[in-house]
Amino acid sequence: MTRYRYEAIDRSDIPIHGTTDADSESDLVGQLTARGLRLVSSSELSLNSLIDGNMTTLPRLYQLRVGEQLREALMTELPAHEAVRAIAAEPLSHPLLGVAPWFQAIAIAMFLGAVGLHQVTGGFPAVVGGMAALAFIIAPAVWLTLNVLYQKRPRRLLRILADRLESGESVPSLVRAAMPAEVRCVMTSQMDDDSKARVAAELLPNLLGRNFRDQQFVMTLLGPLIMLAVVFVAIHTTVLLVVPGFKKIFADFGTNLPAMTELVISFSDVLVWFGFTGWAIVVGLLIACLILTAVSLSVGRVGELLESVPLLGMAFRWAMQARVARVLAATIRCDVPYGESLRTATAGSGFQSVKNRGELLACELESGSGAMLHTEKLSGLPLSLLFATDDGTSADQRRTAVADTFQSLSEMLDSATIGQGRLLSILIQMSTVFLAGIIIGFGVLAMFLPLIKLLNDLS
Repeated sequence: MTRYRYEAIDRSDIPIHGTTDADSESDLVGQLTARGLRLVSSSELSLNSLIDGNMTTLPRLYQLRVGEQLREALMTELPAHEAVRAIAAEPLSHPLLGVAPWFQAIAIAMFLGAVGLHQVTGGFPAVVGGMAALAFIIAPAVWLTLNVLYQKRPRRLLRILADRLESGESVPSLVRAAMPAEVRCVMTSQMDDDSKARVAAELLPNLLGRNFRDQQFVMTLLGPLIMLAVVFVAIHTTVLLVVPGFKKIFADFGTNLPAMTELVISFSDVLVWFGFTGWAIVVGLLIACLILTAVSLSVGRVGELLESVPLLGMAFRWAMQARVARVLAATIRCDVPYGESLRTATAGSGFQSVKNRGELLACELESGSGAMLHTEKLSGLPLSLLFATDDGTSADQRRTAVADTFQSLSEMLDSATIGQGRLLSILIQMSTVFLAGIIIGFGVLAMFLPLIKLLNDLS
């Protein structure tokens, strides 16, 4: 049988959309007529129909050689393990991989600037050493780490998966953990294999867009954090190189220093004692923290921990609800029972508490008790739609409407998550500017007030 996506109208000219299996288009017309519907348009959900419907764009894809090996694997009906190996041979990209070359170029430019400053003034050897470490040790290490995480590791996991498929062994947990949460929950659900395949195919186009929005959210938060790290490094460098010169001037003239100046000088003494090694350790720790933050936010496993944080946690709750709504829309559209749809969607939420409560809700729904337990973390989703059942010809129409409702909610929640990320980004930027202003103002006053007093005494 062929899977068809159709648009029909009932006796009241109300449009109805859905998918169903039929031997041919005439068989599809017969099925809809038996349900009192009239077919308006239909299309096959198959690889061949997608190719025929996109003939204008495919030649350009062939010119660009995009997906060449994957297309060859699918269109020549190669085994699944060969198709997976074809995917592993495709070029992989990630936003953080694009950041690494820019970071390397900026580090080299800073090193050349430090060398030029040293040649002109004859001083600042520590700055030259620090920039050399940044350009030729830290930046390459960051580039190598990101390359391993987002290029080498995915290829290795795909090859492991291909080997397991070829030998008929089970998929290793390492490969299952690398799948998106939505696909992972579908693959481990109690649905039959045909339903799993159809739900996964329904999810994949949405997951591509969701992955882009997730990266947009991560980079929105990461930008201000990078700026904050740069401010800390600049302040550390200034205290390390500039303050000792003021200390020598004050010591030579025996000036009485105020408490704030003594505090800055004491802090400078600590940094000078650690010297260049301490500076390199601070820079390395800041870079490591930024990478760890980016990876953690990309993986999404910290969402349940951060969900309880005021203001910040709202974005992670919305992202979780968007995942649940996305899986619900796909499973309901593919005729999966409501109980199993709810169980599968909450299992893919990434929140253990939501998964446990979803299991209870699914059991209540399957038993037909009519009891709907309160679920605070899913309060933004109309789960009551799943507990109201219709029979007869309106059941398919209502199922399609429920799936469309959850699909729209998932898109709205994704947009709200990005908006919340932008708000958090603005707050972090304002906090960074405020903090930098206070530190710089305090340092200027601490150094220049005694200097001004010394100049007055000398005059």
